Amino acid sequence: MAEPEAAHSSALVTAEFLKEASALSGGILEEIESAQTPLSVTELKAVRLARLLSDADVQQRLLRQSTGDAETKSTAEMEHTVAKGRAVLESKLVLPGRYEGKWAVNDMAEATRGLASRRSFVYDYAAHKHIEVRFSRLAEDVFARQRSRVDASIGRVVPEAVRKLVAVHDNLDSDNPEDWSNAAHSCRRVLQDLADAVFPPQAESRVRDVGGQRREIKLGREQYINRLVAYIEDSSESVRFREIVGSHLRYIGDRLDALFSASQKGSHGTVTREEADRCVVYTYLLVGDVLSLRSPLSEASATPSG
Repeated sequence: MAEPEAAHSSALVTAEFLKEASALSGGILEEIESAQTPLSVTELKAVRLARLLSDADVQQRLLRQSTGDAETKSTAEMEHTVAKGRAVLESKLVLPGRYEGKWAVNDMAEATRGLASRRSFVYDYAAHKHIEVRFSRLAEDVFARQRSRVDASIGRVVPEAVRKLVAVHDNLDSDNPEDWSNAAHSCRRVLQDLADAVFPPQAESRVRDVGGQRREIKLGREQYINRLVAYIEDSSESVRFREIVGSHLRYIGDRLDALFSASQKGSHGTVTREEADRCVVYTYLLVGDVLSLRSPLSEASATPSG
């Protein structure tokens, strides 16, 4: 049977939400695999799962199967038909009339096929969603840990940046595109504040060999990405680390600068929610990478005295 299509969920994804969906989908799988719970009961749990995940089409199909209508028998009715047919076969139920027992057995066979199809649909849907939700929980847990580390570290190095990061999360919860744009701009300001803290602006430039050509790298106030890259080059002994993080910094820096430039020119609708989400995730990862290079001594010196 074809796998149920994944819906584009509009539900707010939180750790609590993911935990509930994971437990519900896992419970549905266990009930079907153990075959100890009537499908009509498990089906109602699948309805709840579909509602939680905003899978409207799946929810309507399951509700129709559960309640039945003029064209479709309910799952409970089909289960009753199967039980009746089994009772006839086991001679536990004697029906009046010459053909009624035969009809009951035939109806049982048809209902059994129908229940098998519905059971397969519910199982496939729950299995698909269980994997999807578990992956989402993993990503949520990883990002939550990264966010916790970054918030704690940056609070010591650049206290004002914490307020900006809080504003970022508020903006992402909004349905207003202007707030998504503000989230991206806040990410830019966080990286600027971080650059000012770890590698203040310098009048003197650096010269780097790029493709066999000598290139001047400015380190002024506006060149905050260059300054962060310079800090990484000075602080990390790993060439691979410098290359990867430096590449990510230039990518997100160029994109944030482009978005900022577009907004300054009055362009609207330049930031989608998905792009704002990516900007925030990249910013957290990059801030974490940069702060991981700070020594305990530099961390202590950056902590405001009480």
